[in-house]
Amino acid sequence: MSRTTRALALVLALFTAACAAEQGLSPDETGTPDPSRAVRSAPELSTVPPSDAPVTGEVPADILADLVADAARRTETEPDAVEVVQAEAVTWNDGSLGCPEPGMFYTQALVGGYQVILQAGDEALDYRVSAAGGFRICEGGGRPSG
Repeated sequence: MSRTTRALALVLALFTAACAAEQGLSPDETGTPDPSRAVRSAPELSTVPPSDAPVTGEVPADILADLVADAARRTETEPDAVEVVQAEAVTWNDGSLGCPEPGMFYTQALVGGYQVILQAGDEALDYRVSAAGGFRICEGGGRPSG
């Protein structure tokens, strides 16, 4: 086995173990995750009835404050004049956060994060935010998965 093949096999094994740990699965004796031995249960899903009111309760306040400050700076508007149109937790289809840029490659896995749309003056800003809080503005307007 070549050195490159061994290194690739090691990376794949570490990735598999990390994914199993992230999913809360205990590996069996062969190192393969066993879904029947999950160490934590899936969270309960809830549904929210449709509403015309903006969704704002799912984004952490510190992230929302950073986005409002950024929108105010970009549009030369006072932070108090920035309106939250939408702010919700979403699951994106990949690492592009629903807003791929031509020529870029992204993680091909579901990614948790937030979509926040802010109105600052005449401009609507569509922020895509990772769960860690990093953000960027999406010009194209993609949608979350599911």
